[in-house]
Amino acid sequence: MTTPEKSSNDRNAVQYYGLTNQGATCYLNAVLQCLFMTEEFREEVLRYRSEDSLEKENILVQLQRLFRKLSKTVTTTEGVTRSLGIRNVFEQQDAVEYYRKILKTMGPLAFKVFEGKMINITKCGKCGKEMPETNTFISILLSINVENNKMYDVETGLKTFEEHSILDEDDWVYCDECDCKTKTETWTKIDEYPNVLTLHLKRFDFDYMQMRYEKNECRLDVPLTLPKKDNRPSYELYAVINHKGRYSGGHYEAIIKSYENGVWYCFDDSRVTETSETPLKNSSLPYMLLYRKKVFSPGSFSRPLRILLTGPSRSGKSTVGNIILGGDYFPCRSGSETVTKECMVKTVEKVTVVDTPNLFCLNKLSWAEEIEKCVKLSDPGPNVILWIIPISKFTEHQQGLFHTFRKQLDSGARSRITIIFTNGRELTKLGQTIDEFISKHRKLRQVVRCCQGRYHVIDNSDGHSYTSELLKKLSKMMPLEEAIAFPHKNCKICTKSKKFRGPVHLHIKKLLKNRIKRE
Repeated sequence: MTTPEKSSNDRNAVQYYGLTNQGATCYLNAVLQCLFMTEEFREEVLRYRSEDSLEKENILVQLQRLFRKLSKTVTTTEGVTRSLGIRNVFEQQDAVEYYRKILKTMGPLAFKVFEGKMINITKCGKCGKEMPETNTFISILLSINVENNKMYDVETGLKTFEEHSILDEDDWVYCDECDCKTKTETWTKIDEYPNVLTLHLKRFDFDYMQMRYEKNECRLDVPLTLPKKDNRPSYELYAVINHKGRYSGGHYEAIIKSYENGVWYCFDDSRVTETSETPLKNSSLPYMLLYRKKVFSPGSFSRPLRILLTGPSRSGKSTVGNIILGGDYFPCRSGSETVTKECMVKTVEKVTVVDTPNLFCLNKLSWAEEIEKCVKLSDPGPNVILWIIPISKFTEHQQGLFHTFRKQLDSGARSRITIIFTNGRELTKLGQTIDEFISKHRKLRQVVRCCQGRYHVIDNSDGHSYTSELLKKLSKMMPLEEAIAFPHKNCKICTKSKKFRGPVHLHIKKLLKNRIKRE
């Protein structure tokens, strides 16, 4: 195995390992590396708990063992080949076929990541009746209608996939309305796109003149992104399986972009080398393409998002801040002691998060000073407020804290509050959904109603990254350019001033201005 060289300033250096070729199992190795490097799939496999006594035949158990070993060293695929019923490891097979076979064998666990829905529609040419049939898919086959010496375009292939066509007369469909077989038009449209969109090129076709399969080696520039189009979300390329050689004999390798550090690697059986996306340009090798649905990250925003974290003590505010920013930026630990003693701020890309101490342990003067700090740290002020509470018995005291805080905000700011429930694992223990949990707590229902029904649940103990889901929800809350005003209750300047139009109150703005001058 070749270890990729890492620069000394690479903070996210990671080590990847290869898979031993048992004979001609490069097709399987390439597929397994792609699955291993699919974050959400790897997480699902590693969380799996088996109650199957026939573990040798359980593909999930074998994948779990393989992934654990592959995280530490070069390993073999013997357990997987046995569970898939592969008897002759010296016989070359098709990578796409085994990709589909593995995922279908695994069932729902794999489908939640890779499965989409398409509608096959047939239309009667006489009465115009449409007959839709919904099916699921794991991958989409793209026909190649160009000669070997010409460039192929993936977007054109996707468009061709959904083109309308007229069936030959022998294939006409019976129409109930017309009570006979009629001229039939047919087409396919994608109804639901999966988290991972898999495309494979129809490179191998049967040549009836030579009575053998031939490979179309047309070249293409593999698109690194598939832009949002109609009902299709945006996608980003993260893996390609290449096929070298002819149909009767060839070799598979995988080029994959790591979700851990953003670096491209070439996985060639037991050999792993660092590479780039350059080999994907003007290449005749790409056979299967894997695209991940673009997710929200701190860099997804075109305008600043400034978030204020608040809520009762030890509710998990710092943990939520780390989830939003996608890293360990705020100190946090389990236990009864509050870690955050004063306001802290961290900014990643366009997202700024202000973490607060327990404001409700402070007197009114200190509370005002902390809010002043929040405004200064998130200049010109936060535009989203997250009220963090753990999933537990909701008390009258917690309800009182929420309303105490809410009263300090103007009407516009009150429309910016979203409740974040932490310790989502408690729902599993209770055997309830979040809606059922809320419905059983009258005081909590009132709080949720005050937030116009905005809430989100995270389980900060399961190791899952909730960054994308949470940011996506926050992005839909409200315009990001407006900051929140924090009036002080019974403040003469706040109540009497008629000139206030900005996000920072006049007296706070003056205080900050004077402080900056002093500094």
